[in-house]
Amino acid sequence: MIYYLLLLVSILLTTSKSCLYNAYAKKATPSSTGTFSFNATAYGTAALIALIVFLVSDEQSLSTPTILCAIAYAVIVFSLQSISIFAMKEGAMSLTSICVMYGMVIPSIAGPIFWKETLGVLQIVGILLMIASLWLLKGKSNSEKTNLTKKWIILASVAFILSGMAGLMEKIHQSTDGRAEKNSFVLLACLSMFIISIITFISVKFKRHEKANLRPLAIFAAPSGLVIGLYSLVNLTLAGALASMIYYPVANGGAMLLTVVASLIIFKEPFDSHKLFGTIIGLLGIICLSLPI
Repeated sequence: MIYYLLLLVSILLTTSKSCLYNAYAKKATPSSTGTFSFNATAYGTAALIALIVFLVSDEQSLSTPTILCAIAYAVIVFSLQSISIFAMKEGAMSLTSICVMYGMVIPSIAGPIFWKETLGVLQIVGILLMIASLWLLKGKSNSEKTNLTKKWIILASVAFILSGMAGLMEKIHQSTDGRAEKNSFVLLACLSMFIISIITFISVKFKRHEKANLRPLAIFAAPSGLVIGLYSLVNLTLAGALASMIYYPVANGGAMLLTVVASLIIFKEPFDSHKLFGTIIGLLGIICLSLPI
């Protein structure tokens, strides 16, 4: 029962993260320097949350598998978050977030291949339905916000792959001897992402002489860091406790539905019959992925 409650928490945190990143991307109109300073603030906050959890917990060991997996995870997630911001700046939040969430297909398929988890006919049907839903979710409007520009397609495709790799790295860590070192993993990953963000920020600032808009950082970055810290701990726990075909589809499917609702209510993004049908098709695909038949 506790894991299904954590699934609900994961869904709420994922949706909150998408909303915060979209608000920053749209309202702050970030430059490269601004984005990396945003990431540094967010990951610094996340590292502080992870450090507090680490210090009050009984689990404080750190093995080689945890170190390697955490650093690899940090590089992947840092790249994913930066690209997601630029993709949301270029296009709609709902469609960008859905592409990121659809990255779950990668660890879902890896489960049966590498961890001998069940793969049935419905899983294959589910993947095909999710691909079809992406085309429908672009809508029929010709506005700049809904058209699939080449730049957005490239950014969203890279985000899709990176999202899948992040989920795969969680699964890999939970298959090693260091799987109990969840707090250590999250702390090291957040610290690594903070350091990478600082280095990148300094490099870009001196190379491009860009000025970062620091005002939105406290509004969006610090809450994002809080969400990232909690989100990482919850998701790493679920990755080790639930089968890939249950955890990834349900967590991302629920987040997808809430994100679409948030994009309509909070950000007033256009919604038409194509998007409605695409959302329904996508949810059906997720349901199919969750049924081992």
